[in-house]
Amino acid sequence: MIFLDNIKIIRTGINVSKIVRQLEQYPEDWGIQKTMENTDQVGGNTIVRAGVLQLVMGGITRLDEYVGDTEICAVTPAYYRHTEIIGFMKRHFKDFKRCGFLSLPVGDIVGTHIDVGSYYQTKDRYHLSIQGTYKYTVGDESVIVEPGTLLWFNNKLPHGTVNVGDVTRITFVFDVPHKKYKH
Repeated sequence: MIFLDNIKIIRTGINVSKIVRQLEQYPEDWGIQKTMENTDQVGGNTIVRAGVLQLVMGGITRLDEYVGDTEICAVTPAYYRHTEIIGFMKRHFKDFKRCGFLSLPVGDIVGTHIDVGSYYQTKDRYHLSIQGTYKYTVGDESVIVEPGTLLWFNNKLPHGTVNVGDVTRITFVFDVPHKKYKH
């Protein structure tokens, strides 16, 4: 087990093959691929093509609210189709909030950012790597993440990733209330 200050590899070698099969079974659940402009990278703008498949998403009650400042969590229809990952979550975490799959094409980068808002102040953020290899950096610490790896990281610090593998990276990102699970 690797223990750094801001990244903790909790477990490796998790069999994610059933989760992959369900992702392949329901490709229509992936949101529209969006291009995001990221200016946090040295040398100017980096274009990132990241796909999102949300199972539990944040919500707002007023148009002037910021989703990072609400506790609203809404289950999407895809939640009920992706029973393998939900089963994993229920077996290993007593309570979880917002969660979903994120994809990142080969060689692409998610630039350094911090998850801001009151919602994040009482949550721990985790990844379960599903497919591909990526370098994950939090603060001044980095790890190479392989499929089947469960990790916690401090999302209150600058963090980002680069897909260093030869296939699209897919990771399951989820939030757990602080008091419910100790890493």
